[in-house]
Amino acid sequence: MKKIFILTACLLAASCLTLGAQQNLRTGYFMDGYTYGYKLNPAFQGERGFVAIPVIGKAAVGAESNLGISTFLYPSDGKLVTFLHPEVSNEEFLGKMKYGNKAMVNADMPVIAFGFRTGKAYHTVDLSVRADVGMNLTKDMFAFMKVGSSEGQTTWNIADLGARIEGRMELAYGYSRTIGENISVGARVKMLMGLARADVAMDNLDLKLAGDEWAVNAKGTASVSAPVRIATDASGQIDLNGLDVYSGSELFSYLKKPSMGVAVDLGVSADILEYLTVSASILDLGVISWKDVLKASTPQTSWSFNGFEDLDLSGSDLDEEFGSIKDEFKDLVNFKKDGQLSKASSPVSATAHLGIEGRMPFYERLSVGLLGTHRFAGAYSWTEGRLSVNWSPLRFFALSGSYAISNFGGSLGAAMNIHLPGLTLFAGVDSFKPLLNVTPQFIPIDQLNTNVTLGLNIAFGKYNGQYPKKEK
Repeated sequence: MKKIFILTACLLAASCLTLGAQQNLRTGYFMDGYTYGYKLNPAFQGERGFVAIPVIGKAAVGAESNLGISTFLYPSDGKLVTFLHPEVSNEEFLGKMKYGNKAMVNADMPVIAFGFRTGKAYHTVDLSVRADVGMNLTKDMFAFMKVGSSEGQTTWNIADLGARIEGRMELAYGYSRTIGENISVGARVKMLMGLARADVAMDNLDLKLAGDEWAVNAKGTASVSAPVRIATDASGQIDLNGLDVYSGSELFSYLKKPSMGVAVDLGVSADILEYLTVSASILDLGVISWKDVLKASTPQTSWSFNGFEDLDLSGSDLDEEFGSIKDEFKDLVNFKKDGQLSKASSPVSATAHLGIEGRMPFYERLSVGLLGTHRFAGAYSWTEGRLSVNWSPLRFFALSGSYAISNFGGSLGAAMNIHLPGLTLFAGVDSFKPLLNVTPQFIPIDQLNTNVTLGLNIAFGKYNGQYPKKEK
C-alpha cells in the first residue's frame, strides 16, 4: 500500500494535473439504458426506475494525462529512483516531457441514489461524494529541477504553476419531463457541502543565479479550507511537513459548521428528424462559500534558494528522495501565512456537453454519436470531441465504442450495459489502452489517461426505453 501512495504521489507532484475532470462515463452518453445518463444530461430519462446498491451502485475513478509513471520513476540496481537521480540523464528525462502537460485525477461515488417515473416525468435523487485533485506545472519547472545551472543557464522564468484540491458532498434532485413526442427537458438542483479545498497559483517565478544560490522573485497566492492544522516557522513560512489532520472532537466541530453551496444542471434533448437526435447540457453552475480559509502568498522581496542540484540521492530510496524534493520545493515557493482565517466563495467548475446522434435507417439499433465536451475551469479548462458507435443487439444489452481527441491526445473507449428487469449492470472506460501496461498496483505506466466506471443497480417499473415490444 505504501508503494501505491509513492507512485501516485510522484505523478501528482511531478506531472501537470488539471482539476475538474468529469467523472461520468462519456463513452456511455449515447449508450442505450445507461442508468446514470442523467448525470451527463439531466434531460435523459431512465428506461426504468432504479435503486443504487450501496458502494457498488456506481463507482468511478478517473485520471487523464499525457504523461505517465515511467516519465518520473526509473529502475536502478533493482530499485526505483526519481527523475532527479544522477543515473537518469537530462536527455532521457526531458526527452519524455511535453510543454503542454495536462492531467486530472478524480473520483465519484454515490452514497444513495434512486430514480422513478411519474407519467411523462422522471425523478432522480442522489447523495454523492466527489473528489478532484490537480496540479498545473510546465516543462520549464521540471527542466529547472533537473538541469539547474549544470548546462550554463543562469536565469529561469517559469509561469503558470498551480494546484487545486477539492472534496465535496452533493445532495441532488433531478426532474426530467417529455414535451410532446420529440423533446425532453431536465434540471438537477444540488446542495453542496464542501469538505476540503486548497488552491495554489504561482503566476510567475523568476530565478537568477547569484554565486552558489538562486535569487528568487515570485508572485503567488494560496488558500486552504480543510480540517487540518498547518504549521508555520518563526518567519511565517508554511511547513509542508507540519500538516496535522483533525480527528475526534476537532473534526466534529469542523463539520458542524460546513462550507455550503448550491449548483444546478440543465439539459435538453430533441428528435429533430426521424433518425436524428440533438442534445445539450450544462452542468455544475454554482458556487460554494468556504469557511475558515487560510490565505498565504509569496514575499514581496526576493529570497535565496539553494537549488535541487545539491541533493544527495545516490543512496536514497523513494521515501527519502521524495522527502528531500518536498523540502527543497517548500523553500522554492516560500509561501507565508497572511493574517487570520476568513471566508471566501469559489465557483464550481462547469461542464458543457453538445451531442448529436444518428440512427441507421436500415437498422435503428445501430447509431453513431458525436459528443463535444468543454470544461470551464480557467487555467484548468479542457476540451474533448468523442465519436462513438452504439449497438443494441437486444433490448436488454448494449455496447458502445468510442474514439476521442482532447488536450490529452487520442483515446479509445468502450462500455457495456446489461439492463434486465430487476437488475442493471454496466462497466466502461473512456481510455482503455493505458490499462494494458500497468504496475502491480494497477497504475498505468506509460500514460495516466484512463477512467473506470462500474455499477450494479436494482431496476423496477415498466419499461420505457427506445425499443418497446411491438403490438401484435
